[in-house]
Amino acid sequence: MSHVVLIGEGDLAEEVRRALDDEGEDVYRLKAPGELEMRRALEVDGIDRVLIVFRADAVALRMALMVRSLDEELPMLVTIFDPTIASQVKDSIEHCEVTSMADIVAPSLAGPCLGEDLEEVHEGDPVEVPKRRRFRALSRAILTPYDKSAALLLWGALGLLIILLIETVASMFALDQGVIDAAYGSAKTLVTVDPNDEVADGPKWLKAFLTVSMLTALVFEAGFTAGLVNRLIDRRLTGLWGRRAVPRRDHVVVVGMGQVGLRLCILLRDLGVGVVAVDDREEGENVGLARELGLPVVIGRGADPSILRRLSLHRAVALAAVTDDDLQNLSIAMAAKSVDKDLRIVLRAGDGKIANETRSLFRIGVVRDVHQIAARELAARVTEARAGEPANA
Repeated sequence: MSHVVLIGEGDLAEEVRRALDDEGEDVYRLKAPGELEMRRALEVDGIDRVLIVFRADAVALRMALMVRSLDEELPMLVTIFDPTIASQVKDSIEHCEVTSMADIVAPSLAGPCLGEDLEEVHEGDPVEVPKRRRFRALSRAILTPYDKSAALLLWGALGLLIILLIETVASMFALDQGVIDAAYGSAKTLVTVDPNDEVADGPKWLKAFLTVSMLTALVFEAGFTAGLVNRLIDRRLTGLWGRRAVPRRDHVVVVGMGQVGLRLCILLRDLGVGVVAVDDREEGENVGLARELGLPVVIGRGADPSILRRLSLHRAVALAAVTDDDLQNLSIAMAAKSVDKDLRIVLRAGDGKIANETRSLFRIGVVRDVHQIAARELAARVTEARAGEPANA
């Protein structure tokens, strides 16, 4: 008789155990074994595959190395989230397949975000993105920046530019100067290097006008300088333009920057959909990783309606509440409904009972039991490998 050694703790490991039982596999379960317990498990007759399921990558890696030190040929399937660690494990440990719960469940969360009839979508799948509105969405992202420092920088720069243009036109009209001379004199005045020499002999209305414009320019200069200094010395998670600009239309708001949330954001962006993430931990590991990947991240409570309004939720495609707390996801969904009752909402659930209760009692969105989805996929890969079919990479 053949056996599967399942090593892991927590709800996901329990779901995997049940899924393997449903597949008719004989499972030898270990939670956090030491070397002696591991050796005894691998010495059982008929062991032909090891499945390692942990949320912590370091623990999963340790277990994989322990298995390989005891048996150099036994096939393994290991869940590791970090792409760097996963790549190293694939390269250095033979007969080892690596995946993660986030990689497995992200397509099933992205699907309903983009359409009620989509069960799941994968990178490269044809997805209808409102292309005609992309330029408009980009313009809104630039002209209505999310954070205050970006707004100060943008409107300060635009204000100074407008004043420069107005003063240039006024000097051309009143002093009969050419474009170059008028722009040169106006620029000197604007940056407080030197006044336009010919203004002293110009009409009084021009002096009065330039007096007002110079005082107005001081306000714009102060805003521009404050915004510039803030963005230079502070850690910025959103940008004024580019990939880290907060989208304002046809986007998906993802609340929760855990492993699942980060993978979901990456998948949606790869599909050509605008995305912004919300998390309440500025120093979170995945928040920093999202910044490196060019994903816009807003720090705050996802259940705060004021933050959701600032993220233009009423013009969003969907909101995905994917924190690791089921009740918090429900709170986020209800807050989103208070902002836009017709918004498409996708909720992550990790407890099958809570997932069923959410569907029957609230009916506020599409619910995805991520543990059950991941467990079924992991069990299917074990079964496929045993049957000699190529397992999904």
